Amino acid sequence: MKHFLPGLFLLSFLPNFSPAQNHKFKQGDKLPELILSPVFSDSIKTSELKGKKILLTFNRYVSCPLCNFRTHELLSVYDTLKQNGLIIISVYESTKETLTEYTTREQIPFIMIADPEEKLYKLFKVKKSWWKSFTGLFKDYKRKHSRGKKLFKSKYERDGSINRIGADFLIDENGIIQTAYYGKFVGDHLPVEEIMKWGLKR
Repeated sequence: MKHFLPGLFLLSFLPNFSPAQNHKFKQGDKLPELILSPVFSDSIKTSELKGKKILLTFNRYVSCPLCNFRTHELLSVYDTLKQNGLIIISVYESTKETLTEYTTREQIPFIMIADPEEKLYKLFKVKKSWWKSFTGLFKDYKRKHSRGKKLFKSKYERDGSINRIGADFLIDENGIIQTAYYGKFVGDHLPVEEIMKWGLKR
């Protein structure tokens, strides 16, 4: 990919981080202040991303075919979104080592966050559900799974929860959440068309 830049970020919290959120995030909530620690550069506070639109997306783990399918959906529109000032931050349960391997081999230009301790998942109330995992089997699962599996350039070990349900958050230039989308079943994400419509809006 022509715009590939190593983008693996690790997560740490500010020393004076506010108490845990008691409810799911919703439209109008402010993005909490976090510190993102890049492998190849200095740490960045989320407040330093002010002026940029952000898609914060939660996945399961690197070897998940549904997650790989979703990543390629976003890759197909990434250049256009980037040109319009939108940053993609993608969270995985996988370890730093596994996510580094995936990011490099698959040439993913997003900001990739390894969160095996599930700090971000807990903060944003991104849950696990066996029931939603089961119902997802009847929601275009076979096509997405098959396509996502074929799109892998390498094989990776599973190092995450198979019953994790994804979520997506669109955050505006002032750090305010404009859309909080919690998946209704495994593999369910905010449609790319909605991300594009919002991302290209002036």
